[in-house]
Order: sequence, then C-alpha cells, then structure tokens
Amino acid sequence: MMRFNSVVINVFAFYVLISTTAQAAEWKLEPSVSLRTLYNDNVSMRTEEDIPVSSTGYSIDPQIRFAAEEQSLWDLSLSTRGKLTRYKDRPDADSDNVYVNFDSGRQTERMMLRLSASFTRNTNFDDEYDTESPDAGLLDDKSESDTILVSPSVSWSMSESSYVTLRLNSTDVKYDEVSTFSQSDYVTDNSILNITWDVAQNHRLGFTGSYADYANQEARYFYDQTVFQLDYTYTLNQVSNFKISVGARNTDILRKNILTGCDAYASNDLTTSLGVVPIENFPSGTCPLSSTFITIFRVFEDVEETDDGTTFDISYASDSESSGHKFSLGMNVSPSGISGAQIERNVSYKFIKSNTEKFTTNLLVDISETEALSNVYSSNDRVRYRIEPSFSYKLNRDWGVSFKYSYIAQNISDSDQDSISNSIYINLSLNWPKLATTY
Repeated sequence: MMRFNSVVINVFAFYVLISTTAQAAEWKLEPSVSLRTLYNDNVSMRTEEDIPVSSTGYSIDPQIRFAAEEQSLWDLSLSTRGKLTRYKDRPDADSDNVYVNFDSGRQTERMMLRLSASFTRNTNFDDEYDTESPDAGLLDDKSESDTILVSPSVSWSMSESSYVTLRLNSTDVKYDEVSTFSQSDYVTDNSILNITWDVAQNHRLGFTGSYADYANQEARYFYDQTVFQLDYTYTLNQVSNFKISVGARNTDILRKNILTGCDAYASNDLTTSLGVVPIENFPSGTCPLSSTFITIFRVFEDVEETDDGTTFDISYASDSESSGHKFSLGMNVSPSGISGAQIERNVSYKFIKSNTEKFTTNLLVDISETEALSNVYSSNDRVRYRIEPSFSYKLNRDWGVSFKYSYIAQNISDSDQDSISNSIYINLSLNWPKLATTY
C-alpha cells in the first residue's frame, strides 16, 4: 500500500509541477503571528485524586502560507505553522508544536487530480481545540507524537449530474519519549470510493465504500475494516444543506502472540494434567504459581475477533454573510495509538455571528465518547464534554484581538474518574498584508 502511494505521489507532484510552468498565475505570500496569554486551572486534565495543577502561560504562534493558482486550471498551497507554549507553574507541560500542510490540484475538463500531505508534531498537553492531540487528558506523562499524512485523490465527472472520487489516505504516527506501555506507533492506510448523482433539483444520492488497514507492530495489534454506506444530501437553499450517511461495517481484529493460558498440573500428582487453563480463571490474570499447581509452560496464541456494526454521519450547515451554524452527529471506528480500534461517537454544534463589521462571536459545544472496540484497552474509554464561547474584534485591517473561555469535563469510564478544566485565552494577532504577484 505504501509503495502504491509513493508511486501516486510522484505522478501527482510531476503533474502539478508541469502545470505550474505552463501557465501564468497569481502567487501569494501570507504571513501572520499570534501572541496569546492564558490561564488553565488543570493543565493536564488531572483528576482530583491526582491533585490538579493550575498555571498561567503564554504561546507564540507564527504562520506563513504560500499559495499560487491559475483559475480553473491548477492550484497549490504550502503553509507552515509553529506553536510554542510555556506554562509558569508546570514547565513539564511546555510544548513546541509544528504543523506543515501541502495541497495541490490539477483541473481538466472532466477530471480533478489532487495531492494533500501534512506533518504534525503535537503533545498531550496542547489542549486548544483546533490542535489538540487525540490522547489529551489520558496520559499525565509528556509524550510528543509525529503524524505524517499523505492523501492523493482523483475526481471524475461522468456527466453533468454524476461524479466519482477515489481517495487514498496513508497515516504514519510515531511517539517520542514514550512513557507508557500502551502508547505505541502505528500505520493506517485507507482507500475510499465515492459515487454521487444529482437525482432531482436539490437532491443528491451517493454511495461510499472504504477499506482501512491498521498495523501496530509494537502492541502486536492489527485490524482491517470494510465500510459500505449510502449518502443523501438535500440543499435547502443557497446557504444551507442537510446531509446523512448510513452504512454497515465489518472489522476484523488480530492480536498476535497473546498469552491465553498455561498447561498446569496438580503438584501432588504430576501425572494428572489439568489441561490448558485460561488465564482469566485466575484473579491475577496470570498462570498459577502457588504450591497447588506446577506451571509447565505458557500458551501464546493469535487471537482473531470480528465485529460487525453500523456507521452514520448526520449534519446540517448554514452559512450566510452574517452568521453560520453547523450541527453534526456521528459514529464510526477510528485508529488510536492507545486503544487500537475504537468506536467514536460525537455530537457537536458550532455557531458564528458577525455582529458588526469588526465584532464576531463564536460558540462551540462538543460531546464525544470513545470506546475500545475489542475491550483490550478499555481503561482508556472516556466521555468528554466541551463548551467554548469566544469573541473577536478587528482593531484595524491587520490587527485583531480575541477572548475565549474553554470548559472541558472528562470521565474515564472504566475507573469512573472525573477531571475538569477551565481555561481563559486572550489573543493578539497580526496578519500582514498579502504579498501577491502575477506572471
């Protein structure tokens, strides 16, 4: 799969580079920087028993974006962002995060070729919503993760009312300074085929089929998953639409060399075998070592499991000049470096309102639940609630200031441990005037 992705990447890159030299285009450079002060009363989402630590802090967030395009022919963009965060009373929570994103496309009369790629370095303590690590609040030890994502795609317009899209996603996640046995590197590849038809005015039907392959060599945990779903989109008007996708999935899980039992004998009669004894029959979860038994050897086997279920995504979006709403509800299986295959259920609502030309208010409400699919790492199952109101004000064309309050409540399901965090952010941002040229 990785070799196939490598070939596709080279073809796409060559195709896009040829297009950039053949046509005149507009080239743009867009630098910006943000300086944020913050206060968090529970920096790493500790429980009350673990004694939460509050701290003030600051972050510096520079970003630069390079973009070019020839209208209706090709486009490309490259953005780099660094986020340095420092806490006064919790220096072990400091982070230096990096985000690099590349996107390019080539348009023909009936076909669109795209190549997207990204590199992200993140830490568990970066608890801002838009850059948060998926493991945030599960681990108290600092552990950085590097994520590389490569995603080529091709879209073909079969007719004026029907479209086909094929997309490949390859994700490689590696952890630095790993301080817990359950956090380990993994690779996942995903192929997605989507077909849609405009069946009537404002009505669109579709079909999506996908295949995912996950490998966690260190944890000896693997799974592959096939999903088939039907999609429906209804366009209410020019600014709002409703979407629903419902499907079925099949997930096959393989855990290699798992301790499943031991061959034990009664100590007073070695000729009488008790046979292979499952380890779950013993409270300690290990083979018997007392004087009652003599352990001859342990039994390691490959354990295979199959789980069938459903997936769905429901969303409503409305985006006008003065306000925007987005509501989404979904359930799917996602990969993790801690839980392997996990079921993720999520409901969220986002609201943005342009009160005046310079003043904007925002609201985010998000509820999510994650559950280990095979119950191997059920101790990491959690339910999380997030509420974030914020507002921003444009001081002038280039400068802006914003204020955000963030409330996060989390419950670890297996141990019934609760943790709550309250944060306040004050941000000053500068967006330099865009540098553009055409030739």
